[in-house]
Amino acid sequence: MLTSQQPMFIAWGPDRTMLYNDGYAPMCTNRHPWALGKPFAEVWADIIADVGPIMDAAYAGVPTYMDDIEFQMVRHGRTVETHFSFGYTPVHDENDQVAGMFCTALEITAEVVAAKSRTRELDRLRALLEKAPSFMAVLHGPEHRFEITNAAYRQLIGHRDVIGKTVREALPEIEGQGFYELLDGVYSTGQTFIGRSMEIDLQQTPDGPLQKGFLNFVYQPMYDDAGQITGIFVEGNDVTDLKGAELALREAMSVQDTLTGELQHRIKNSLAMVGAIASQTLRGEDIADRRALFDSRLSALATAHDILTNSTWTTASLRDVVEGALAPHIPSEDRVTLEGIEIDLNPKQALSMALAIHELATNAAKYGALSTSEGRVLISWEFDPAGEKPVFLFKWAESGGPPVVVPSRTGFGSRLITKVLAADFEGKVSVEYRPEGLLCVLRSDTGCVTPDQNLAKRA
Repeated sequence: MLTSQQPMFIAWGPDRTMLYNDGYAPMCTNRHPWALGKPFAEVWADIIADVGPIMDAAYAGVPTYMDDIEFQMVRHGRTVETHFSFGYTPVHDENDQVAGMFCTALEITAEVVAAKSRTRELDRLRALLEKAPSFMAVLHGPEHRFEITNAAYRQLIGHRDVIGKTVREALPEIEGQGFYELLDGVYSTGQTFIGRSMEIDLQQTPDGPLQKGFLNFVYQPMYDDAGQITGIFVEGNDVTDLKGAELALREAMSVQDTLTGELQHRIKNSLAMVGAIASQTLRGEDIADRRALFDSRLSALATAHDILTNSTWTTASLRDVVEGALAPHIPSEDRVTLEGIEIDLNPKQALSMALAIHELATNAAKYGALSTSEGRVLISWEFDPAGEKPVFLFKWAESGGPPVVVPSRTGFGSRLITKVLAADFEGKVSVEYRPEGLLCVLRSDTGCVTPDQNLAKRA
């Protein structure tokens, strides 16, 4: 026993005196080395009610093995939850009478607590995704094993019980349709796949016929903190009805081709944006923070969608988009000022502007001007049609907040603003970390926006 690295102890004689090796000492925490040579019941008085019957059984000649037993154990003056796997084996003397017992033990508290934490995280994520209108699923590992599905996904596959099964086990009828291979490719390469009006044959009942459908979806790789792919996030919409309507319209009126193609393009852009948000937000270990961040970004995207829907997805007012994205973040009406003429944005610009304002407002509320009672934000825009090229200028200027600190790394929000926003407005974005406050400027000289000269207003 003494030469083994495995934690072990012996309880010997009628007093059940404890002797243990170096591997067992850490389990005793502050009881070591006092516990050496002490009666078992005295050493483990705090858990004797739970472990005493197991010890009695060993002294009665009955061995016991426990995979996982929980104790509320006192360590350093505090009662804490602990978990152990161990075996109690009777030890006989020269007269074949039980004279003591021998134990091999392993503390598994960290593993059990981590497993419980992961279960709670998955439960929170399930609750977040459950009511989403688009179908969603989380697949784990290279075999693409289902961890999470939401109501829309279960509706899509005929309410089958797929949790814990691989995609190949859960959906055998899609063999030969290319979806297994697409998932394998995303997992092995890390390249996101966006499917548009992908044809699929699915069964709604185990013995039912195959039913043809069409899906828009994203396969988005998910990463751990080490940058290794751990699974795939699936998100999409059943567009079977839309596809049928599209085909009918194309047969009836060729002019509808343009409308349908534009609709598909917008859906693809929205799915790609959701996929990008999921990819950046669902990495890391703190699922609670990631859940809130994911929810807030989807909410900003949904607000912009509502504005576009009200205008039948033609244009959206820049002021409406900014106000909608700011609404959850403004602590009071006098903290944020908007100045600018009425300007219309196209759908792509409206979505990227809404997400950019959301990211700037979130950052200001956490670290910038909106994190203090004295801070202010001025949002202004102007359009100058004079000169060789019309110029659109949009500014976000903070003042009165805490000292500005240049971030040590570039996050999703920074990339969204400097890359996506700039591209959608065919311009350039600059971000200055000035002492008086953050300044973000979007400049475009391509005439990409449409001012309403008849409704020029100043806030």
